[in-house]
Amino acid sequence: MDSPIERKQIRWTPRPRTRPGLHVKTEKLPFQRPVIPHAQFPATAIMAAERIDVRAIGEFEIIAKSPFTVKLGQGGIAAVFRYGAVVLFNASMDEKARLLETIAQHSSGAGDTGAGETATIQVSPDEEEGPTGPCIKIKNADRLRLQLIAEVMAKAAMLSFQERRAARDFDLAEPLARDLAEDGRFSAKPAELLKAVGNMLLAENRLNGRAGVLDRPDLLWDNPGLSGLYARLEGDYELHDRAATLDRKLTTLSHTSETLVETMRYHSSHRLEVAILLLIFTELCLGLYGHFGH
Repeated sequence: MDSPIERKQIRWTPRPRTRPGLHVKTEKLPFQRPVIPHAQFPATAIMAAERIDVRAIGEFEIIAKSPFTVKLGQGGIAAVFRYGAVVLFNASMDEKARLLETIAQHSSGAGDTGAGETATIQVSPDEEEGPTGPCIKIKNADRLRLQLIAEVMAKAAMLSFQERRAARDFDLAEPLARDLAEDGRFSAKPAELLKAVGNMLLAENRLNGRAGVLDRPDLLWDNPGLSGLYARLEGDYELHDRAATLDRKLTTLSHTSETLVETMRYHSSHRLEVAILLLIFTELCLGLYGHFGH
C-alpha cells in the first residue's frame, strides 16, 4: 500500500466536463448536399395568416416536416409554420403566388403583408457563419441550415405581426382612457367598447402558445453543431428582447381591458340603481296619489 506521503504526491488532472453540443462548431457538421446550388439567393418571411393547417398542404414535394418544408418548382424551397409564417428561399413571384394561393385554402385569420423579414443568403465556405448586415453567410446551403434560418426569420416575422397589432390595440385604448380622464364617461357606443375590450383580451393569447419564440428549435437537439449559427441569428434579430417588450405591452393591454370592464360594470350597476330608485319613487307617488286622491 502507498504511504500517506506517496498518496499526497499523486497529481490527478480531471478531464474537463462539457455539455455536448455547446462547443461544437458548425464546420464539424457532416457535409450535406445543398438544396439550392446558387452562391447567393434571397430569403423572405411573411405572415400569410393567423393559423395554417400544414398537414393539409399536399400539392408540393415535402422535403422535411419539422419545420414543414416543401420544394418549389424552379429551384426554390419554402418553410411553412402553423402560426401563419411562411419563409421562402430563392422563390420566384409565380412560385410565391402559387404557394400562397394553396395556403389560403388551408388557413384561417388574416395575415399582414407589412409584417415580414427579408435577407440575402450568401454561401461562403471559408467565412464565419452568421448575419452580416443585410446578409446571412453560411458555409453550405443545405436543408438543415436553411431550416434553421427559416425558424429564426419566421419568429421575427411573427413578432413584427404581433407588435403591429399591439400598436393598433393601443391606438384603440388611448381615446377610451382620454374619455375617462376628461369627464369620467365613454363617448363610444357599448358595442364599440365591447369590441375594443375583446381585442385587448385576445392580445395576450396571440403570443402565448403560438410560435414559442423563446423555445429552442427541435432540429438543434439532433444537430448541436448548428447552435453557434442559431445563437448569432437569434441575437441579430433580437428575439428575446422583442419578446420581452411585447410581453410587457400585452400585459399593459390586459390590465387596460380589465379596467375598462370594471368601469363598464360600475356604470351599468349605477344606471341600474338609478332605475330602481326611479321605480320606487314612481310607485310611492302613485300610492300617495291613490291614498289622498280619493
